[in-house]
Amino acid sequence: MNKEVEIIEQAAKVLRDRTGMKFTWQTYGKAEDKIYGIVFQSRVMQFIVEHKKQLSAYQVAQVAKTQDLRFPLLVVAEKIADPAREQLRMKGIAYLEANGNIFINTSHTTLFLDGNKPVKVAKPVTNRAFTKTGLKAVFHLLNNPDAITKTYRQLAEETGIALGNIKYIMDGLAEAGYLLPLSKRKVALKNKKELLDRWIAGYRETLKPDLFKGAFRITEMQDNWQDINVIDNSMAWGGEAAGEIMTNYLQARALTIYTSELTSIQTETVGLIPDKKGNVLVYEKFWHEQVVEITAPPLLVYADLLITDDPRCIDTARRIYDKYIKEQIEAV
Repeated sequence: MNKEVEIIEQAAKVLRDRTGMKFTWQTYGKAEDKIYGIVFQSRVMQFIVEHKKQLSAYQVAQVAKTQDLRFPLLVVAEKIADPAREQLRMKGIAYLEANGNIFINTSHTTLFLDGNKPVKVAKPVTNRAFTKTGLKAVFHLLNNPDAITKTYRQLAEETGIALGNIKYIMDGLAEAGYLLPLSKRKVALKNKKELLDRWIAGYRETLKPDLFKGAFRITEMQDNWQDINVIDNSMAWGGEAAGEIMTNYLQARALTIYTSELTSIQTETVGLIPDKKGNVLVYEKFWHEQVVEITAPPLLVYADLLITDDPRCIDTARRIYDKYIKEQIEAV
């Protein structure tokens, strides 16, 4: 049984148990066609199904591009973030969540149920490429296109990750379908856009929370934040601050700083004062290259902006992607 079928089964059971509605499903054609019939009160509605483990607001625009002229699109996911559900409804895209949240609006039928709590899904066996350590290695590979040609020992040196872990991470990438064998000892990354999307999801849920060092405020006025010198080969602006610097389009409201080690000298130089409600968020710098720009790598800034679920940040992220990332990620 594939994953979308599992979710449809789970959601159908929840809907039947909580509402008494007769809700079943059926498939059409080959599995790769992804054509499903949702049967509600004896009426069959056909959809092209797009499965996502989790769906955030920044992914909605990409999902919308998968719409098919034959049948309307139905997004099936274990979990859909509140802003993402709202965007899907605004676009008229049907969705079905494992907890029974549903939105379908056709010329004959309207179904809308919201507010169900997320269901507990059995935790799958972890792919080592998407653990906290694995995500750091994947970032290095995405951020440095030539790194995939290097030996495991070289990758271990460049990332600061134990040699044994590098092998597990590469095995995980191969298992997930992101490595293309070129010869007995050489591989290339494939499906890089999909890998980037998966990395961003893992970064948001697994890695970034672990990097958080604390919230601060700046002693100077926020309007002058760009005058602060954070460059000492260990600190860099990320998030909205980097987005404003890189595009001159976004006006930063929250400031993000990445640093290898937050010392008293750094806090004094930058003028940081601990404040749980402060708008300066400090995170551990997890990539090993020295800071040569005042901003974090574009790939990381892009991810930071996307996962805010803030439309103005998402717009800025797309500008950064088009200018700094697209050619590298989408190259064949």
